[in-house]
Amino acid sequence: MGLDGPISVAVLSDLPYARVNTAAFLIIIAVAMWIESPVIDLLSTATTLGKDGPSLAVLNRFVAYLVLWVTLAHAFVTLTPAYWVITEQILGVKPDVAQAARFGLAIMLPWSGFIGWRRSRQGLLIRNGATRLIGIGTLLRVTVLIIADWTLARWSGFSGIVTASIGLLSSVAAEAIFTHFVSRPTVAKVAATPATGPVLSMRKLFGFHMPLTATTMMKLMTGPVVAAGLARSFQPTHSLAAYEVAGTVLFLFRAIAFCLPEVVIALYSNDATRPVLRKFSLAIGAASSGLLLFLGITRLDVFIFTKLLHAQADLAEMGHWMFLTSALAPLLDACMAYVLGVLTAHHLTMARMAAVLGSSVLMAATVAVTVSMKLAPPLISGLAMTVALSSELLILAIYWRNARPGPVGSFAPVSEAA
Repeated sequence: MGLDGPISVAVLSDLPYARVNTAAFLIIIAVAMWIESPVIDLLSTATTLGKDGPSLAVLNRFVAYLVLWVTLAHAFVTLTPAYWVITEQILGVKPDVAQAARFGLAIMLPWSGFIGWRRSRQGLLIRNGATRLIGIGTLLRVTVLIIADWTLARWSGFSGIVTASIGLLSSVAAEAIFTHFVSRPTVAKVAATPATGPVLSMRKLFGFHMPLTATTMMKLMTGPVVAAGLARSFQPTHSLAAYEVAGTVLFLFRAIAFCLPEVVIALYSNDATRPVLRKFSLAIGAASSGLLLFLGITRLDVFIFTKLLHAQADLAEMGHWMFLTSALAPLLDACMAYVLGVLTAHHLTMARMAAVLGSSVLMAATVAVTVSMKLAPPLISGLAMTVALSSELLILAIYWRNARPGPVGSFAPVSEAA
């Protein structure tokens, strides 16, 4: 999935108005991902709770409600005057960038719905050990994205932002449809499994998922907050475009850690398994940050930006420094993923909300201070990301150290979660 950004940026860079469209693409992704945040953690929720037929029935209803909600929210943000308030007044985006981004967001109206259903089915596949099918679905997604982008860029005459948005939507739709059909045997197996413990209720499901959703919504504010800071720096369009160029490659290094919570949830059965999972997570993070540093120090990242993503030289240079100042992000992501997986396995989902709330406040303060000090854009983005991730990890670690969790898979008492 991490290839979505680089592929899209490469297409945008080869079409007219590349700088404005690349900056607009950053806004599209930031806003679209924030809108879809209620469905992102369906992966963890389905992995943890999709264990039998009665639970699956409740889960399916819950997914349907969420998909409807996020689709309506996407329509409201994109198709009403609220869009201009969000982009121009709150984020401080220039009118030409905001106008370009609106076309893309309108095209991507069904985006969140496809992602929500796909992630709920993927959670069931993870719980039942069928992760190979998820990899095949992702390969299909990337293939469809490449074909759609290449075809539209070559033959349609569409603008870069329209081409990139249609490509993203087509690829997500293809993966969601594929996942739906290949997961049917697994879904049937789960549906036929009788309940062996307390039956999952909509209230319990809501209580489990909503702290994760609230947390993800706060966490995904990182993109809009950093974008708002860069939009208020010198050369705002240039800075936003450079951040998107660097961020698409940075995401490749961070993405490997994003699936670690589900790995921990699925494989964590008792205290004896924790050291192995912790060591694995640390190895993943250290290797990812180490490789990122190697690319930055040797300036191979600039080669990637200019030759593979076709970015202009000045964008690549600023992107290089943004890339380097974010070098610790993959390591921090991996460490945090391990702690999150352990906490979620014990149903201690409120811990994540507290951690993200604290880190979000510190990140916003960091952006405000660095912008007021008129620091260079790479320092604004790099410091904001590092402060946010470090503080979130610290709060989670403190919570886990002080927690008295029940058995794996048990619902935590309300007082403990609070």
